[in-house]
Amino acid sequence: MSLQTLDLFAIGAYFVVLIWIGLRVARRERGSGESESFLAADRNMGLLQTTASTAATDLGGGFSIAMGGLGFTLGISGSWLIAISGLSVVLVSFLMVPKVKRWADRVRGLTTGDLFETRFDRRTGTLAAVVIGIAWFTFAGGQIIAGAKLLQATVGLDLTIAVVLSGSVILAYTALGGLKAVIYTDVFQMIVLLIGIIFIAVPIGLHAVGGWSGIVEHFTANPETASLVDWGAVSWQELLGWFFAIFPVWFISIAAMQRIVAARDEKTARRAFLLTGVPIEWPLFAIGSTLIGLIARMLMPELQDAEMATPMIIMELLPVGVAGIVIAAYIAAVMSTADSVLMGPVAIYTNDIYRKFLRPDASEQALVRVARAATLVLGVLSIGMAYLVPNVLELILYAYTFGAAGLFFPMLGLLFWPRTTASGAFWSMLGGGCSAVLWVLLDEPFGVSSSYLGWLVSLPLLVVVSLATDHSPEENRDMF
Repeated sequence: MSLQTLDLFAIGAYFVVLIWIGLRVARRERGSGESESFLAADRNMGLLQTTASTAATDLGGGFSIAMGGLGFTLGISGSWLIAISGLSVVLVSFLMVPKVKRWADRVRGLTTGDLFETRFDRRTGTLAAVVIGIAWFTFAGGQIIAGAKLLQATVGLDLTIAVVLSGSVILAYTALGGLKAVIYTDVFQMIVLLIGIIFIAVPIGLHAVGGWSGIVEHFTANPETASLVDWGAVSWQELLGWFFAIFPVWFISIAAMQRIVAARDEKTARRAFLLTGVPIEWPLFAIGSTLIGLIARMLMPELQDAEMATPMIIMELLPVGVAGIVIAAYIAAVMSTADSVLMGPVAIYTNDIYRKFLRPDASEQALVRVARAATLVLGVLSIGMAYLVPNVLELILYAYTFGAAGLFFPMLGLLFWPRTTASGAFWSMLGGGCSAVLWVLLDEPFGVSSSYLGWLVSLPLLVVVSLATDHSPEENRDMF
């Protein structure tokens, strides 16, 4: 089955709406306060905008496409991956969100670099900005290749054309309207995603295979596939591995930081993160996206690329017009994360490098021009990065690992351990990040994850160096 004219029209209309939102925001926010709109969404986003943007950013191409693949290969127990992410968001809503929101409102902070500079010093803040910027720049490439794979499989585009098309649309509305445009498009994308996946694709797929009972009957008939409908099939070791890969990232996520900064107040930010964890991530998307992979395994057992399970099941089952809407939903998933992770490095370059080191006296208009130029340059580079690692989940987990290894323990020290010194945080970041990169280059000897190795280096460095050094005059020990 191939997409019909009506399906292609739905996808095209979706692209047009995104660019229209970017144009509308750009026209409305000219003049005074333009940089606050572009980089911080005016710090007045309500519960709907903050929740939708936080959820859409996390449930992007990586999770939506890769979770279909995980459901295809591992079965229903693969849903625990997003459940762990949901649990992580809930914990962060209590442990991190209130502190960071109070800091952001008090000092008009924007980025992770600002946060570390406020608590420690300029050197530590700059290192934090560089580490997180590199990690999220890598992450953006994974989202773009996910969108390209989806367009390639459904519309029949050449992979290169698909990468350029999806990347160009993201760059267009992000460069036009900045973070405010990203958040407004996320609201639209989250609505499309929720309707397309949970209320269209899953019910139609379940009807086609006889419901959950039909799935269970089919797979339990063969001992080799019975584990696919076993909620406990995933081992506790793998669950722990998922937890340690995902949980730390929420503490150092530039996308999470920007949503906290952009929220209207502390109460709004905290509730938005809670709602993202439950019920949006779990149970809705955790179970829904995995079910689609299971349905594909039942109907297309010979499918070679598991990550194509989701788009192929859409092509196979959904009627004309509806298929286009659901394809648009998955494109929404990709773009809602790609634009957010692209805005992170853009904000870091504009705020932490250009404004602090190159042009401290830059005007509002100059900052926005630089931010737009950085969006285009970093976006093009991330599209190039998308070709280097074609597996979506691999690239995303690599980006997670890189950032989490260097920043997780320094962030915990910043928020919860007043004895942490600027030197302790600096050397913990540097040692943890470098050791993780080295471990990856050595192909992770003994099967030990690079993030674990990074933490084994980062935590002792944080504690030992902090206890051995004094607080510098630049530090603000009372901030938290």
